[in-house]
Amino acid sequence: MRLITDPQLDALQQQWLDGGSALPLVRLLVERGEGDHAAAIARLVLAREECPDAAEIEQCLDEIDEAPDEWRDQLAAMAADPSVERFEELMRFVPPELIYQRLRNALRKLKKLGVDPEVLFQCATNIGMTPEAIELVEEGLVTPETILARGRRSAARTTYFGLAAEAAFLRGDIVSTIRHLREAVQHETELVTALPHIYFVREQASLEVNAMLDRAGIPGIPPAVP
Repeated sequence: MRLITDPQLDALQQQWLDGGSALPLVRLLVERGEGDHAAAIARLVLAREECPDAAEIEQCLDEIDEAPDEWRDQLAAMAADPSVERFEELMRFVPPELIYQRLRNALRKLKKLGVDPEVLFQCATNIGMTPEAIELVEEGLVTPETILARGRRSAARTTYFGLAAEAAFLRGDIVSTIRHLREAVQHETELVTALPHIYFVREQASLEVNAMLDRAGIPGIPPAVP
């Protein structure tokens, strides 16, 4: 079977990988109806401190989620007086095929508008875990208490206990970090593991704290395969 190549797409991708703007690649993907692929690249480049063509790439993200102007106005108004209930109301009638992109774009805009991270985390986990929710935790913007309260309503207990451990670690609360990691491990399933949260803590912890984790029975990081 011969692989089918796309010279135009390949050229624009290589241009971006060589240090050029990602805008032509993102625009081409949007034109071809590959919105999810375009959005993934757009968010990747926008996460950089210096992003050429940032405004135009943001506009591409807006095209992908197809939000009408009235909806965007309501989102901006909500940012002035945010609540999970208002966010749920905004998302209620979004077409199912647009929910994922609309949700992620909305969270991005609300964060830029300065919405309280505690409220934003609850919005970001309203219909499941999102990358934005994890970023808020790993930036140290969410308390363990908020994470645990949200986790009581979820079947993914390992993830919430793990994120609470990360939040506690970032606040220097090692005792709570160990307790939450233990709980994360205890609630593991075939589909959900505590390892990402263990890695987050162990990779930043001192030798002394790693020794405490060892004594507490928290799994270590397997050595890299040569």
